[in-house]
Amino acid sequence: MKKRAIRLKWLGFFALCCSGSVFAVSMNFSGNYRTQADFYNNLSLGAPGVPNDNKTFIESRALLDPEVVIDDHFVVNSQWSLLNSPTLSTSAIDGGQGGYIFGDPSASALVFNRAWLEWTSDFGVLRVGRMPFSWGYGLIWDAGDNIWDNFQTTLDRIEYRLHLGHVIGGIAYSKPLKLSVLDDENDGDFYTVFLQYNNPESDVEAGILYEKQARSTTQAAELTQNAPTQPGQAVNPRYNPYQLPSNYSNPYSLSVNTPWPISNNVVDLYLKKSIDYFSFGGEVGWLSGTSAYGGQFDSLNALAVTLNAAFELHSFKAFIEALYASGDDNLSAGHNNGFELLHRNRSPGLILGQELLGAYAGNNVGWGNLTVYGNQNSFSGVFYVHPGVRVDWTPSFSTGAEMVLARKASVQQGEGTNLGVELDISAEYAIYKNFIVGGEAGYLFAGDGILAGTSAGAIGVRTTVGLKF
Repeated sequence: MKKRAIRLKWLGFFALCCSGSVFAVSMNFSGNYRTQADFYNNLSLGAPGVPNDNKTFIESRALLDPEVVIDDHFVVNSQWSLLNSPTLSTSAIDGGQGGYIFGDPSASALVFNRAWLEWTSDFGVLRVGRMPFSWGYGLIWDAGDNIWDNFQTTLDRIEYRLHLGHVIGGIAYSKPLKLSVLDDENDGDFYTVFLQYNNPESDVEAGILYEKQARSTTQAAELTQNAPTQPGQAVNPRYNPYQLPSNYSNPYSLSVNTPWPISNNVVDLYLKKSIDYFSFGGEVGWLSGTSAYGGQFDSLNALAVTLNAAFELHSFKAFIEALYASGDDNLSAGHNNGFELLHRNRSPGLILGQELLGAYAGNNVGWGNLTVYGNQNSFSGVFYVHPGVRVDWTPSFSTGAEMVLARKASVQQGEGTNLGVELDISAEYAIYKNFIVGGEAGYLFAGDGILAGTSAGAIGVRTTVGLKF
């Protein structure tokens, strides 16, 4: 992305340590702006008593990424979200991207998402502050840099990286979602080590990461607090990533009492490789340790796997991805096999992965999650296959088609497994190089895993405008 730079030169002389040195800084601005107009029909799929069965809204987001270059060694990066609607869409301070809904009077004016310092020296790169983090295919960590991403991984973090040719090694210490230092209440300590290999000449990238995640025992109860009690009420996702603004009676709401890792180990490895017209790869994440559920601490053992393959020949592109995140059909049995750390950007489709369905359907935006449709005392997990094709008819115009087939990874006896099959078609036109308009339409053949006995479907239509600068 080409950045428009504004160079700020200080007029006058600044004495540094009583010397006659003179310095200047430069500030580079980049970012993006997006707007989408959405229409959804029959999101309740016939579930009784669900508000806002049809939904029409206009959502926008403006992100500004100022970069202050002090000299060849020091850079201060930041991200500003210019508006966000915390009661209607994902909030910038709670892992979201800070979108706002047109007409929402409670939208806040400015949120400072991130700010961190990078110090580059002969001994490596040191990063300190509130910063983004991505890893592999985004199974657990995703910086959310794509203009249409709704969620992002942002951590209060100290990170050191050492580059030795194609090998990158790193260590980090993070304090995520820190609310108090009094007796370590609701506190967390994450210790990370990772090793990456990136060789552009042979088109291969791989990495392995280990992270120890420790949270205080008091957090187990606090993760289930502040859950909404009525449709449309504001939520606080910093307690639990599955808190949902919706109807909470049927099916059982994961937002009220979801297991969440308390002291656990994360091992994650990935591989990306390209050969001629083909690219392929995958990522595996494994969780072990202890999780909290229903006031008790249970053993944690969960797995997630994603596999990806793509083919590109001139203007024709095709891809297929598959993802499995384990579930648990009995959370009261003293163990937890549910993979709760699955990143929420791993939600494909215009309807299935974006909006809540069945008895969960409500008047909020972008809270869709494929793991919320389990019965009481269960965590469904998810398995989906997501193929698609895209054709670039001209350098400015392209069309595409995608399909999502989704099922629960774990079910209780008699519980529906099929989440549904969704078909989407889309088109994009670049008016200018970084200014793109588009449209998308989809139909969901809903399964009994969302609403028992349903044979209904849902429709989604979206028009988009995106600008990168």
